[in-house]
Amino acid sequence: MKNLTRQYNPVVATRKLTTLVIVLASLIVAGCEGPDPSESIPFNSIILPTDTLVNLACAEVGINGEQCILEDPENPFVDVAIIEFDVNNPDAGNKFQLFNSIPAGPTGAKARYYFWGTALARRQSGENQFYTALALHELWDLNSDPIIQEQALKAYRSVLDNFFGSVTVFTCCPGVSPDGEPVPFPVGLNELTADNLYRTDATGYARLVPGDSLLVLSLLLEWGYTYRPANPPNYTDGVVGIITG
Repeated sequence: MKNLTRQYNPVVATRKLTTLVIVLASLIVAGCEGPDPSESIPFNSIILPTDTLVNLACAEVGINGEQCILEDPENPFVDVAIIEFDVNNPDAGNKFQLFNSIPAGPTGAKARYYFWGTALARRQSGENQFYTALALHELWDLNSDPIIQEQALKAYRSVLDNFFGSVTVFTCCPGVSPDGEPVPFPVGLNELTADNLYRTDATGYARLVPGDSLLVLSLLLEWGYTYRPANPPNYTDGVVGIITG
């Protein structure tokens, strides 16, 4: 995992996109407020964990609506202001700037979990939930802890259950733009979630559901969803459906 694209947006890597990711504010629920930016501890003054062993603060940590991570004494981001993208003030956000300051690879995996879990506890959005799930997925790939494996699956399911229609926005291809500016486009988080569970290459991590990929379809069915897997080479045509009736 050498960069943001590999770590958190494998689909971007596949499509050769840039690493700029912003949130499209759909299906966002208000969370608890973080520290005032004027009183926030500077990012470069905190000590980030470098190990990959995590003691979950509570049973639902990293899941939509749970804020116990904000009481976790191991959380280095409790007093750091993580400012979300605001369409009315697009230059104010610092979330991905801070995220990009976390070391790549295993030494930054635990910090990524705390970063996204803190962002989710403060602002309940599909983007924060998805990246929290992916951070847990990365940690499990590194430490093989079955408790973390279960938590990652719960976090991915929360994306589908609570933020099914949410998207994240990627930018690419300034060459096709009349003004030479990057072109933004949305990608559904339900598709990214299903693809992360279904394909090892989608994340670069071991699949959370061992065995044949068909077992992922069975699990999604148990959760109440269907998935038509995406096809190579770009893996852009996956379809997730909700089972009704």
